[in-house]
Amino acid sequence: MLREFVGRQLDHDPNFRWRGESVTRIENLSDIAFALSLGMLISGANAPSNFSELRAFLFYLLPAAASFGVILKIWTAHFTFFRRYGVADRTIIFLNSLLIFVVLYLAYPLRFTFDALYAWIIGEITQNYSRAIEIGMNDANAALTISFFVGGYGICMALLALKYEHVVRRKSTLELDDYELAKTRATRAELWLGAVLAFPAISLALFTTAGPMAAFLLTLQFPGRHLLTRHYLGKLDG
Repeated sequence: MLREFVGRQLDHDPNFRWRGESVTRIENLSDIAFALSLGMLISGANAPSNFSELRAFLFYLLPAAASFGVILKIWTAHFTFFRRYGVADRTIIFLNSLLIFVVLYLAYPLRFTFDALYAWIIGEITQNYSRAIEIGMNDANAALTISFFVGGYGICMALLALKYEHVVRRKSTLELDDYELAKTRATRAELWLGAVLAFPAISLALFTTAGPMAAFLLTLQFPGRHLLTRHYLGKLDG
């Protein structure tokens, strides 16, 4: 009941019929993998043994929260896909297996990436680069680190987009109506946008003075989502 309630809140669209009411084994495996990756984000930090270390631990809650946000965004897209379509054939199992592998592999580097980015931002604001120096972060390393994160995020978006490509090809079998098909295509386009944005973000990080700030290019996916939804659903009115 709780899972169903949360799901309805994440994708509350009365015009989209949910075909995946029951939880498949591949979803159970995926949920375990996502839970492990979320735990790895916290376990990657050293347990504080004195007040100074406790203060430092609390100070870095912000990058930890940012890491959580990225993993939860991917999980939300994954969860919504299975609730909307309920597809678990060989193609989806293969793509989903690749996705959870990337998510698990990305967990520790993701936490380090946001720790490093946070240290770099704090250094730029306060001119105190002690934390950045402590973790061996300079401009070149920061650019490489953020490129790794952006690349991993782009791969996750591409794998999710490929899952949507698969259900579009099976639209007749799934009996998607015009609205559901338009919504599916809009979501697919949003995911491809996230994957494509990774390429200029990595290029800006590695070959320009933008450095780690190039990762903020990925935020264009959020306004892009609204524009793409309006575009695809607007065709129905036309």
